[in-house]
Amino acid sequence: METPPTFDPRGIRGVAFDGYGTLFDFTMSNFRVEVTSLLLSQGITVDHEAFFDTWTKSYVRGDVWTRDVADPHPALDRMLAGPLPDWHSQWEIWRRQFAAALATHEVSGNAEAAADHFRARLSESPPYPDALDTIEGLHARGYALALLSNADEDFLQSATVRSRLRFSVIQSSESLRAYKPHHAVFGALCGRLGLEPGEVLYVGDSPIADVTGAQHAGLRTAWLRRTETPYPERAATPDVHLEALVGLLEVLPPRP
Repeated sequence: METPPTFDPRGIRGVAFDGYGTLFDFTMSNFRVEVTSLLLSQGITVDHEAFFDTWTKSYVRGDVWTRDVADPHPALDRMLAGPLPDWHSQWEIWRRQFAAALATHEVSGNAEAAADHFRARLSESPPYPDALDTIEGLHARGYALALLSNADEDFLQSATVRSRLRFSVIQSSESLRAYKPHHAVFGALCGRLGLEPGEVLYVGDSPIADVTGAQHAGLRTAWLRRTETPYPERAATPDVHLEALVGLLEVLPPRP
């Protein structure tokens, strides 16, 4: 992957954000709680920690990316620029994921109800405390703002309305029929904003889906550190490191 030119914040005209884990406070720790809630509500007798571990690993059974038999991780170059795989919703991914975990533990449960439960929880996810101030501050500085999330339209739009966050453009994996980190997703975003990729700063917490995907498509990138997990070596180097979302206001000056 080519090294991008030196980052100059004065060249940025638009800022786009990932959704969950970046703007909306819903991460794997929340999923852990919700999986336990589902097991209890459905009366499923199983070791909760073991089931959650299986559920996490079962994501590969539900998502859209093609994998080699010997390697559960999809090839990064294929995810970035290969042929677009057939699309299905995040709700369907969750249904398949939960069904796979049930089958692995040889217990009965309702995978459709589980997917409904996750959808409801993400619909009401609150914004991080500094999200509104950051978005409003960037509005006041003259930036075009966008939201781009691997999410279904229903729960993403609901969370956005509840949070009172304002964007010129909102794109989801459902509206685009494609998932990050594929370059087509980021290209479509820039097209909607009417900006060149190098004029857009993409902000996210995922080193692969957000930073690597956006950089491969020519966007500038900001990585928001939400966990203590080490940054993966195979991921692209972001232009900006953030410990808090509001740090963007220290990076991006008012536009002329």
